[in-house]
Amino acid sequence: MMKILGIDIGGTKSIAGVADQHGTLIAHNRILTPNAHGPTINLQNILLAADEVVQQAGGGISAIGIGCGGPLDRKTGTLHKVANLPGWEGLCLTQIFSERFQAPAYLDNDATAAAIGEARFGAGAEVDDFVYLTVSTGIGGGIIIGGEPYRGFGDNAGEIGHITIIPEGPACNCGDRGCLETLCSGTAIARIAAGGLSDNPQSMLNNLDTPITAESVAKAASRGDGFAVKVWSDAMYHLGLGVANVVNVLNPRLVIIGGGVAKAGDMLFEPVTRTVQKRAMKALADDVKIIPAANGDLAGLMGAIAVALSDYLS
Repeated sequence: MMKILGIDIGGTKSIAGVADQHGTLIAHNRILTPNAHGPTINLQNILLAADEVVQQAGGGISAIGIGCGGPLDRKTGTLHKVANLPGWEGLCLTQIFSERFQAPAYLDNDATAAAIGEARFGAGAEVDDFVYLTVSTGIGGGIIIGGEPYRGFGDNAGEIGHITIIPEGPACNCGDRGCLETLCSGTAIARIAAGGLSDNPQSMLNNLDTPITAESVAKAASRGDGFAVKVWSDAMYHLGLGVANVVNVLNPRLVIIGGGVAKAGDMLFEPVTRTVQKRAMKALADDVKIIPAANGDLAGLMGAIAVALSDYLS
């Protein structure tokens, strides 16, 4: 039995896991990796989490897959300036993990990896053309065309979170303004809600004992909180515009949405689908289905494992 170590690195949390060649998880460990801790501490904690799952799986790792936000250099295994991972620029992740676990390591954009995972193990297994969209700390995209990942000239295609929606909108970590992820990522939803609380004293979000998150906004909206409904509705409208743009450009059979914000279920999928049906060209909108990731919040991890399998076996 082959054992594959997968690492999904995020700006809020990360996951390490070991699976066999069929994608059956043997062990996995989710840890918090907030950017406030900095890259040195977060990377060390990710390595310790990986140590733990490798030990639980009995060792003997054949290959390692790493999914991380881009832009990045797949060939050298090195990160460029990643919008949602400040301070990680220049780190050669493949070298770090390969030396730690004495196995070949492969790096890919986290959303591209998740798309490969959905193609191999999930909702895209029977479809040749689809787009995977992760809506979490940021927003990223992975593109499958003709059954193969499309990475673009520099291996960084799919930065859907940086489509411009409002040209003079909120500042983005990428250096631009009004990017999709500044309007409807989990981070954006929490920021927008927190920024409007003082003008909405009646909102139940004022009574939270913990910082506002996209999840708490969704819960308040589901309970009829007027302010939360407005914040959530605006975010889902903007997300729908982003998806409509993708549909118009790529004409995919599926748009698969994963990431933490997608846990909202119908509260996300229904308004996004309505906006796509209204704003994308009719023939293209009629072609597409917008569905949740089969791998759920493990989509990034399963993607990293799928990348390792694909690259190692080739």
